[in-house]
Amino acid sequence: MKNRIKRVVSLILCAAMLVSAGATGALAATEDECDGNCGRSPVVILPGINHSPTYLYNEDNTPYLDADGNEVGGTLLILELSKLWGTLPKLIVSLLTTLTLQIPIGLEDAAYEAASAAFWVQKCDNDGNHINNLQTKRWNHPISEMNEDDKDWLYTMIPLQAVEKEIGGDHIYMFTFNLVGDPMQSAKELDAYIDMVREQTGHDKVTLLPVSLGGTILTAYLDEYGHGKVDEIVNAVACLDGTDIVADMMERKWNLTDEFLYHEFIPPILGDDAALGYLINTVLHIIPRAGVEAILRGAISGVLDTMMLNCPQIWAMIPSYRYDAIAEKYLSNAPEKAKLKEKTDRFQQARLNLKQNVLDAVADGVKVNSIAGANLAFGEQDYTFFGIVASAHDYNTDGIINLSSTTLGATGAPAGKTLDDIAYKQESYGKKYCLDSAHNHISPDRKVDVSTAILPENTWIFLDQHHEVGNNDVVLNLVKAILAGDVSDVNDDPENYPQFNYSCNTKYIRRWRLPDARELLEKDAKGEIVLPEEDKKELEEAIKDGEAVINATVVDEEKFKAAEDRLNAILAKYDLYTYPEEPSKFDIFLNDSMMNLSKFLVGWLGGGNLIDWIFSPITNLFKK
Repeated sequence: MKNRIKRVVSLILCAAMLVSAGATGALAATEDECDGNCGRSPVVILPGINHSPTYLYNEDNTPYLDADGNEVGGTLLILELSKLWGTLPKLIVSLLTTLTLQIPIGLEDAAYEAASAAFWVQKCDNDGNHINNLQTKRWNHPISEMNEDDKDWLYTMIPLQAVEKEIGGDHIYMFTFNLVGDPMQSAKELDAYIDMVREQTGHDKVTLLPVSLGGTILTAYLDEYGHGKVDEIVNAVACLDGTDIVADMMERKWNLTDEFLYHEFIPPILGDDAALGYLINTVLHIIPRAGVEAILRGAISGVLDTMMLNCPQIWAMIPSYRYDAIAEKYLSNAPEKAKLKEKTDRFQQARLNLKQNVLDAVADGVKVNSIAGANLAFGEQDYTFFGIVASAHDYNTDGIINLSSTTLGATGAPAGKTLDDIAYKQESYGKKYCLDSAHNHISPDRKVDVSTAILPENTWIFLDQHHEVGNNDVVLNLVKAILAGDVSDVNDDPENYPQFNYSCNTKYIRRWRLPDARELLEKDAKGEIVLPEEDKKELEEAIKDGEAVINATVVDEEKFKAAEDRLNAILAKYDLYTYPEEPSKFDIFLNDSMMNLSKFLVGWLGGGNLIDWIFSPITNLFKK
C-alpha cells in the first residue's frame, strides 16, 4: 500500500521532481603504489543530484526509523509518509466535494498540505538551512577501500570502471554533498576534502570530475578557493549555468495545453502501464479543469515551499540569466529571507565569474575539457514528466540541462530545429571560424555550434544523447582517454575521438550480458558444464563483439545493436537471458482502446469537463 501511495505522490508531484545522471556497471580494481610521483593526479568525483546518500537522524544523532524500523534517507527526494496519512482525509473529501459540485472546494489547500507532508524531511528554513538533522554519507578514503556494497553502488551510479583500471582505485575519490545544502558551504568542505586527498596520495594537485549537479560545486569552489590545487577538470554533462527546468518550476510556468495535460503527459510516466495513464486521462475529464489545475498548483507549491524556495542548492540550478527576476519575486522583498538571499547572491556572483575563472585556470596550465549531450527537448526520451515545463521545446538540451550550461556557451538550435531554421549566422558572434571552414565547430546535423563556447577546442558533443551519459560507454571511454592523457583536445585524434559523436545505450552489454557470458565460459572451463563446441565458439565470438562495443570510441549503432542481439541469442539458449514477452492481443487492444478514448475526449472536450457537458442543457435552462 505504501509503495502505491509513493507512486501516486510521485505522479502528482512529477512536475516538481528533479533528476540526475545515473547508469550501470561493475567494478574491477588495479592498484599501484604511489607517493605522488606517478604522474597522474588523483580524481575527485563531484557527483550528480542522485549520488549523495543522505539520512535523517534524531537530535541525539541516532538514526531516525520509520514505522517499519527502516532508516529514513535517500539520494534524491526523501519520502517519509507518516505525516502524509493525516492529510489524506481532507484531500479525499475535497476531491469528492469538487466532483459533486463541479467546483474546486479546498482542493488546492489539501494538495498543498499533502505535498508538504510528503517532503517534510528535506524542509529548509528562511535562512536556507535544512531544519532536520540530515547527514550525508561521505567516504574519506579512495574507492579501493570501499566495502563491496558501497563500491557496487558507486559504479552503478557512475560507471567509471575504465577510469579505475587506468589510474587505480587508490586514485579515485567520491566527494558527496547534501541536495538541500548550500553550494558555497559544500565548496568549503570540498577544499578540506581535497587537502585530505593530497595528504593521502602525496600529490600536490587533484583532478576534478564534476558530473551533472557537481558542476555547481565546481563553480562555487573555483570562485572561493581558486585553481591552485587543481591539475585538471573534466566536466561530464555538468550543470555549470543551471537549467531552465528549475527556473520554470520556481516561476510556476507550465505547459498546460489541453493536448499535453489531458493526453500526452501521464502515460509515458507510467511506462508499461501506459493504458492506466490513458485511463487517468479519461478520469480527469470528470474533474473540472479548475480542479485539475488546483491539484497541480497545490502539490507543486507544497514542494516548492517545503524544499526548494528556501534551499540555496536548488537556487544554484537556476540559470544566471533568470536569477535576478526570480530572486526579485521571492527574496528581494522578504526581509525574513535576507540571509538566504546573501547565500544565493554569493553563488550567483560565483556563476557570473565562472567563465573567467575557467579561462584563468587554463592560462595557468589547468587542463579543462567538457562533455555534453545535445539536441533533445526537456523531458525527451527519459524523465518525460519534465515536458510539463513551459520552456520544454525552447532550448537545445540533453533532456535535463541546457546545452549552453553544460558547455559554457555553445549555441544550439531549439529541439527539432537546425541553425538554418533560426537564421543563425556564425560570423555574427565574432568568431574566427567561418561557415565554409573545414573546422568550424558546427555539428554535421547543423544543430550545434561549439565555436561560441569559451573552450571550443576542448568541448565534446554527443548528438541526440540524453543526460544519462553513463549508459553510453563511448562517453565513458572519452572520459578515460582525457584523464589518461591520450587526447588533450578535439584536434588530437578526430578519427577516434571526434568532437561530434552520437548516442547509444551499451549498459546492458556491460552490466549483464558480458558478465553472464564470461561466467558461462568459466563454468565450461571448470568442468561444471559441458558446452557443445559450436556454442562455445559462438559464445567466444559474441564476447569478442561485446567487448569491442564497450571499448569503442565512435558510436556505430548498427554494430552495437548486432553485438547485443548476438549475446542475447546465445545466453537465451542457456536460460541466462529471457526475451521480453510480446504483449497479448488483449493488452494491445486495451492500450489502443484507452489511447483512442483519451485522444477522442481531448479532441471533443479539450480541457473541458464531461459532467459539465452532460448537464450543460440543464445549467443553461436555469441560467435563462
